[in-house]
Amino acid sequence: LDDLSDFQEEEEEEDEQRQEATTNSVYDDEADGNDDGGGNAKTTGDNDSSLDGSDDAAASNSQPPSRPRLLDDPSLQRHLSLIQSDQDSKPSADGPATTNNTNATDRDQDRQQNNLILQSNRHLLSLTHEIQRTHLHLRKLYHPKFPELEELLTEPFQYRQAIGILQNEMDVTLVNDRLNDVLTSNQIITISVAGSTTSGRPLTAAELSRVNDACLYLDRLQRTQTALRSFVQSKMERWAPSTCALVGPAIASLLLSATGGLAELAKIPA
Repeated sequence: LDDLSDFQEEEEEEDEQRQEATTNSVYDDEADGNDDGGGNAKTTGDNDSSLDGSDDAAASNSQPPSRPRLLDDPSLQRHLSLIQSDQDSKPSADGPATTNNTNATDRDQDRQQNNLILQSNRHLLSLTHEIQRTHLHLRKLYHPKFPELEELLTEPFQYRQAIGILQNEMDVTLVNDRLNDVLTSNQIITISVAGSTTSGRPLTAAELSRVNDACLYLDRLQRTQTALRSFVQSKMERWAPSTCALVGPAIASLLLSATGGLAELAKIPA
């Protein structure tokens, strides 16, 4: 009996030791699990932040790149500088020159003038295309405010002038007096009726800023176009007076550009 009681006590002690060992292992597993969970949470957070960064990068890359503007083209800038220099130049007052030198100088000047006219016509064509693209871009920007206006005013500069007056005003009748300076009375009536039933909304400050920026760029295009046209027409009246008398300086300059020069134009039969 004593041996049996000793054996039971030993078994009870072993059971207690096994229970303590089991309990300690459970605690250790929970602690390890918490550590792993924190690490996983951190890793997950890092992954989320990296994914957010990737999304931001993708969003920034999805923005369409700004289209290069024609007025920033170096070749056009150089050409405008040459035109300005030509207009500012005056006949030399260094004294009489020999006949040979005078003839050579005249030929060089005529060749330069011819090249300037041809280059001006090419730039005028590029400006016409740039004005059309800018007009379409301006219509897209102002469409949320007054979508009906682009169908009522199809001429680029007239459309731009109307936008400059309307801006973010939803009641067109409040600016009718100012519209009288750029539009006819029939156009103003039509726009007022369309404005009273428009499906548009006021633009945000950022949207209106982009609209005004496009308007200013269109103004610059118009000034550059006018300067080039004036230069070409003034030269054409000297170079081809008979053709200018028949069709006008503007058409004469286009004929000169299409044929490739004054000599080529002169060879075309009447």
